[in-house]
Amino acid sequence: MSKKGEPEYRWNSGPFQIGIVPQGGAISRIDWIRPDGKGTINLLRPVTEQALKSGNPSSLGCFPMVPFANRLAFAEFEFDGRIVKVPANRPPSPHAIHGFGRAAEWTIERPTVDSLRFNHKHDDPESGFVYVAWQEFKVTPDDVTIEIGVRHLGRTPMPYGIGLHPWFPGGDDVSVSFIATDCFGTDEDMLPTTRTVIDLGRDFSDGKMIRHNRGLDVHYTGWHREADMVWEDAGYSLKMLASDRFSNLQFYIPEDGKTFCVEPVSHVPNVHNRPEFKEFGDLLVLDKNQTLSGTMTLIPTLLAQPDSGLVDDDEIITPQSRDYSLVD
Repeated sequence: MSKKGEPEYRWNSGPFQIGIVPQGGAISRIDWIRPDGKGTINLLRPVTEQALKSGNPSSLGCFPMVPFANRLAFAEFEFDGRIVKVPANRPPSPHAIHGFGRAAEWTIERPTVDSLRFNHKHDDPESGFVYVAWQEFKVTPDDVTIEIGVRHLGRTPMPYGIGLHPWFPGGDDVSVSFIATDCFGTDEDMLPTTRTVIDLGRDFSDGKMIRHNRGLDVHYTGWHREADMVWEDAGYSLKMLASDRFSNLQFYIPEDGKTFCVEPVSHVPNVHNRPEFKEFGDLLVLDKNQTLSGTMTLIPTLLAQPDSGLVDDDEIITPQSRDYSLVD
C-alpha cells in the first residue's frame, strides 16, 4: 500500500490492484491478476509517470463526474426562478464540462478487506451546490464495482447528475458491443440538439471494431446498462454492468484510436437547458440530505486461446505497447 502523501495510493484486494490519485478523485489503475497465473492485465488505460505527475485526472484511467456529467452549455442554467452559474472549466470554451469532482481533493478512508471509500466536500452556497460526494470500491473474486454518489447539504433543493468516465486501452483488435434505443445529434460544440434513431454507423448492438469508428462521440439513451469489450490480441474481455440510475451512455473514440471511453451517466448532457430532453435522462432534484448514487461493475474474463505464445508470469499484459496520448 502506498504511503500517505504520494501521488498514487495503491490498494490490493482479491485479484485486483487499484490505484487512486486523491487530486481529482481519479482511478489510476485497475490491474487484474490473470486467473491462469500468467501475468497481470491493465483493465484501464495504462498509467504513465507523466500522467501521475500532471495533476490532470483526465490523463488517468477513470475520473468522477459530479454534480453533472459531460457538457453544460455556457456554464449556466435556470433553476427555481434563478440563474445558476458554474465555472467554465475548459478555456477557451464558454461551456462547463464534467462537473467539479475532478478538480477537487478527495480523502481516502481506511479500507476494509474488500472495500475502499474516498470522498470530497463541495461548498458553494452562491451556486447552491453544497454537497459531499463519494466513490467506493467493492471487490469480489470475480469483479470490481465502483459506486459514485452525492449527498446534498444545501438549504434549498438542487438538481444533480453523476457519471463515471473510464478510459480503456484501444487498438486495432478491440471490439465493443452494447444495445441502446436512441441517440442524439450534436452541434459543433458537442451539445445535444435532437434525439434521433441509431443509424448503422452508431449501432454497436452486434459489436464493432473501434478502429472503424475513430472520432465517434455519441450520447445514447435507452441503454441496456451492459457493454462488452474484447481485446483479441491480449486474450481477454471485459463486461461492464451499470445500475438503473445510469440509464444513459456516452461513447467516445478519439481520432487516434489509442484509447476509448464507455461512460455510464445519469442524464442527457445539458438537459439543464433542454427540458424537452428530460424524458430521455433527467437530473434528480435533491432536498437537504437526499442522495443520488449509481454503480459500474467490471467483470474481466480470459478468452479461450491456444497453448502457444504464453507470456512470463511477471509480464504486464496490454493490447500492445503503444503511446497512450494524454487526452481529455
